[in-house]
Amino acid sequence: MKKLLCALLAVLMTAAIVLPAAAEGFPEKEAAEIRITPDHSDGVTLDYDEEAFALSVIEEYGMLRIAENRTLTLTASFDEGWTYSADYSNFFRAHSNRVTVTDGANGTKIFTFNAVAGDYLTADELLTVGIYASVAELPKFYVTTEVPFSQIGKDEYVAASFVLTLGTKQYASGDYEGTGSIKGRGNTSWGQPKKPYSIKLDSKKSLLDIPKTKKYAIIPSYSDPSLIRNYMTYKSGLMLDGIGYVPKCEFVEVYLNGSYNGIYLLVERVSIESNKIDIEEANADELTGGYFIEKDIDGKIDYANDQWFNCPYWANQDRDYFVLKEPEPDDANLLSDMLSYLENYMQDLHDSIMGTSGEPYTKYVDTASWIDFMIVQEIAKNIDGNLKTSCYMYKQAQDDHLYLTAPWDFDLAYGNPETTWNNADYQHNDYYDCPDAQSPADFMAINSSCPWFDHLYDDHEEFRAALMEKYADYRSTMIPFMLRTMDKQGAYLSEAAVRNDNMWGKDFDAGVASLRSWFTARVAWLDGVWLPAGEPIDLDFALNAEGGSLTFTTSQHSFTGTVLDGRVAGVSGNAGVDNSTSSVTLTLDMQAGETLSFDYKVSTEQGYDKFSFNVNGSKIFEKSGELDWQSYTWTAETAGSYTFVWKYDKDYSVSSGSDCVWLDEVAYSGGSGPELLPGDADGNGTADVTDALLVLRYAMGIIDSLPRLDNADMDGNGTVNVTDAVVILRLAMGVI
Repeated sequence: MKKLLCALLAVLMTAAIVLPAAAEGFPEKEAAEIRITPDHSDGVTLDYDEEAFALSVIEEYGMLRIAENRTLTLTASFDEGWTYSADYSNFFRAHSNRVTVTDGANGTKIFTFNAVAGDYLTADELLTVGIYASVAELPKFYVTTEVPFSQIGKDEYVAASFVLTLGTKQYASGDYEGTGSIKGRGNTSWGQPKKPYSIKLDSKKSLLDIPKTKKYAIIPSYSDPSLIRNYMTYKSGLMLDGIGYVPKCEFVEVYLNGSYNGIYLLVERVSIESNKIDIEEANADELTGGYFIEKDIDGKIDYANDQWFNCPYWANQDRDYFVLKEPEPDDANLLSDMLSYLENYMQDLHDSIMGTSGEPYTKYVDTASWIDFMIVQEIAKNIDGNLKTSCYMYKQAQDDHLYLTAPWDFDLAYGNPETTWNNADYQHNDYYDCPDAQSPADFMAINSSCPWFDHLYDDHEEFRAALMEKYADYRSTMIPFMLRTMDKQGAYLSEAAVRNDNMWGKDFDAGVASLRSWFTARVAWLDGVWLPAGEPIDLDFALNAEGGSLTFTTSQHSFTGTVLDGRVAGVSGNAGVDNSTSSVTLTLDMQAGETLSFDYKVSTEQGYDKFSFNVNGSKIFEKSGELDWQSYTWTAETAGSYTFVWKYDKDYSVSSGSDCVWLDEVAYSGGSGPELLPGDADGNGTADVTDALLVLRYAMGIIDSLPRLDNADMDGNGTVNVTDAVVILRLAMGVI
């Protein structure tokens, strides 16, 4: 009885800790009605009751707890040439056990979500509901030249003819046929098998509704198996407030001299034009006028032909430089004057940011565009986005401010597994604050490899506060849009991607899944550093199955409560920390036949960074790589004290995926096995002659232990002896 009372008291005490809203002195939080607006792709029509498509929820632990049972239903119909994509549609994906999808009339699909009071949702889950379809035919872009493409280089344009035919999706600009020229482009990407090209049309034309221009590029995204990284960045970039220009783009299938060459991104090239970067170019009379500039590094500059000038710092492995893209004066003396002016201008900007000149940084830094640029680069964790290379900026006439613009080239961003290097350099930056590109943790641009960003963020509280406030705005708009884009474009490209995969040895579906997993973890990390601290999630509450009262301890790199896939779960805390361990521990006194069950999810470097489950110092299993939620049940063979340890061990280098593991639904059966009777020494549910013999052997010292030692002390004197064996035998024979 004393043990029972103690156990009940422990349960009540734990409940008071993890359920504050329901405990005495804490009023129940009010529910709010949230209307949901499902997204859909082209070729899909949704039919649902807009007023009734809503949930009553209570904000709790940074999540939304469903306040009452509801049933949400919608019907989707699909146009000719569009096929429902079950893999990429997201109808409450994190609560798939509550969802049914049935076939309706005329090829429709009927979606039903049975919302159950007490279940948790994330705000992202409500903002990313979407029904998407794959397209039968992408636009096709035919490029024909008089020479083989193997002879086309990066230095000289070659005459070409172009034909663009629309696929299933229609564009107002229609088909196109015309002439112009083409040449190779890119640095690392030019050395890859699927090559990128710059295109110059003979006259300005709109292709796929991109504003009229002569200057286009076809980008292969060879390093990006998802094909989506650039597209997602450019499309979401149109939602930025502070950056006035982001490149426009659409997907095409490219044919070079009649041969299929895979899926490319047709994108307008960045330049000074009225519908791109609209500035008045500097000239001999107005040397302080408009300039369009690219930040670059040694090794990517053609010193004989590029209009380059010195950067006031060297913070990367290779020497930092700037390149004047436009204007391109024919007068060599004018060009020299322009480059000299710009070099001095950049030095003044540098000194103001570093605090060495006495001038305020606001004289030179356009705060709005710099904040937006930094947020974009940090969301993507772009290895080149630290003002290293492919970073564009401009200066206007009669204006000392430098404007960052045109986010560009994100193939190697968003945790791309091929990005295996970092910006660390013992000589030119702080080295240890430069993270790898694969882990979802740490700042990629705001560190010593970019002193401008680093000092603005660290030294100017008002700048940092403005950046965090802007991120909070984009967190509920741009980031959910990016999540929807992964699904929408995953569906859109899925059929055509099979041909691209077969040609180039890629795996589109796995690429999109990996991108989505990494992006979710990256946003969670940024939320932790840029959003106000929310209601903390008690770790015991996060780990226990519903109604559980287990108490856990955690290590130096602590497991913490988090939100994932509509769950409140525990997550390891050593993402990005080499040679480290994050663990959580539970100790229980168990009887034979009792069980401990739990769910886990893994996103780590395959074969190296490992999640393990250990019992009393023995490893039960070890996992690594990408594993969605799995369930496991461990059964005690004998009675005793058991210490359970869940560990995430990271090795000395490289971080992959989300670089963490999650643990949830830990449940102890607590005697839910066979009913135990007095004298049942082997725990099989009966007290018989076998038990009597077992106890006799134990009393005589023939065996060292009993499966249920506490159930064999029949006279309650604290010892198990021959007398107890006799009592059990008489009990089994029915004498007593």
